[in-house]
Amino acid sequence: MKNIIIIAVIGFLGIYLYKIFNTGSSAVQSIDSASGAELYGNADVVFLDVRTVEEHRAKAIPGSQLIPVQELESRVDELQPVKDKKIVVYCRSGNRSGTAADILQKHGFNVVNLSGGMLQWGGPSETGE
Repeated sequence: MKNIIIIAVIGFLGIYLYKIFNTGSSAVQSIDSASGAELYGNADVVFLDVRTVEEHRAKAIPGSQLIPVQELESRVDELQPVKDKKIVVYCRSGNRSGTAADILQKHGFNVVNLSGGMLQWGGPSETGE
């Protein structure tokens, strides 16, 4: 019984310390397709596709930049020219873009995740880049 109490106290202490030292990070904001479509065409907004080259060629948001999520950490400097803009990150469903948005936020970018990705996108799209 004494061991269980000690383990519980250590566990609660760990959670408490995590909350104290993790206050600097915040969750990335997500927006839905309708909100993303409203941002489309705004000169202060950039759309970033983090899918594969093949997915991007099949269907993409016009004018979006492509950096696959697997390459984003090593290619983040390519986005420095748009660091002062809001970046809307998208993928097929919103999962990979969530990961990419976390990476960009850690590098100081103003970023939002397009929840639902291209599966729910109702704005303009193009094929065959």
